[in-house]
Amino acid sequence: MRKVLFLLVCLGLSGCATIAKYEAKLNTWVGVSEDSLIAAWGVPDKEYRFGDDKKAVMFARKNIVQTGGNTYMVPQTTYQSGTIGNKAYSGTSTQYVTETTPVQRYKLSCNTSFIINSSGIVESWHHEGNDCVSP
Repeated sequence: MRKVLFLLVCLGLSGCATIAKYEAKLNTWVGVSEDSLIAAWGVPDKEYRFGDDKKAVMFARKNIVQTGGNTYMVPQTTYQSGTIGNKAYSGTSTQYVTETTPVQRYKLSCNTSFIINSSGIVESWHHEGNDCVSP
């Protein structure tokens, strides 16, 4: 049940966001200068230099999604019957009680890396995580 709820929350938050759309956006950066990439994405979270004058720059995105914690009223009907003296009675009463759904938190992340060649041009990309999607 929790997995279904998590999936529904992710779908609701992401709308029509997909990995394929994210990868299509990443493909537009291949052949672009590192300066343009950094101007758009900001300062990389990590950088690694290879021996052949190439480097990898990595951008990290982390988020926590919270579900639950909703409070609502639920009717509870009570049935009574019995006798008083020699008269029988029966009836119902309804009370509304407060219920709260449990709070659950889910960690979302996406690490996207770009390989920059010795000329300062993006030549490839790689991503990993459970939130590498784009609308």
